[in-house]
Amino acid sequence: MYPVILRIGGFSLYSYGLMIALAFATGIFLLLKSARREGLPEEKLLDMSLWITVAALAGSRLLYILIELPAFLAEPRNIFNIRSGGLSFHGGLAFGIAAGLIYTYRQRLPQGRIADLVAPLLALGYALVRIGCLLSGCCFGIPSTVPWALPAAYRDSTLRHPTQLYAFVASLAIFALLQYRRSRTRFHGQLFLEFIAYYSIYRFVVEFFREVSVYFGFLTLGQAASLVAAAAAFAAIRLWPFRKTESK
Repeated sequence: MYPVILRIGGFSLYSYGLMIALAFATGIFLLLKSARREGLPEEKLLDMSLWITVAALAGSRLLYILIELPAFLAEPRNIFNIRSGGLSFHGGLAFGIAAGLIYTYRQRLPQGRIADLVAPLLALGYALVRIGCLLSGCCFGIPSTVPWALPAAYRDSTLRHPTQLYAFVASLAIFALLQYRRSRTRFHGQLFLEFIAYYSIYRFVVEFFREVSVYFGFLTLGQAASLVAAAAAFAAIRLWPFRKTESK
């Protein structure tokens, strides 16, 4: 594990924070590039991206704190310590969507078109963050004897399922699939709903290999959230009025 990439005097560059920053920077850069190609206002999309970044980070941390509330009540000073993990993607996604919807509504921007531009970038950003998880030793898998097992937990030499790498590969596959599906949707916004569905399927499966607590019978909290999100996404796609996608 390499939780700290660089140390210079009293300054430490943490791998997890670095990959989060790289994920957001890459996403914003590619979004603005796509906006230029689509004839959308780049300045407004940059502002939107900054609002979404703040909201996503706040939401992901807030949900993680609520999930692990007893631990944070015991050590309140750890609430703002995210140097080695401690963010929930579902919380970040929910808060990010809310921020994006509010901003685009107020600015009268085409929400569906923008959501479809964002969808593949979410998958790509998620892949980058999971490399950060591997380097910092968080979000690790259960002990395993499979040939590709790795000591994937911080300060623990136990061989485990490298679920961070599973997430990385799955996210790149989702990114490629969404790129392929870009011109094959029925309505604006469908690609974003497909991202939610594909991500939820991946997350439901990979949770069986992660070392996480079970909350609902045999389901983890991530699996329960994934079932709800996948069902909602598939229902929205299926029930959306059947009409051709507008010319882009």
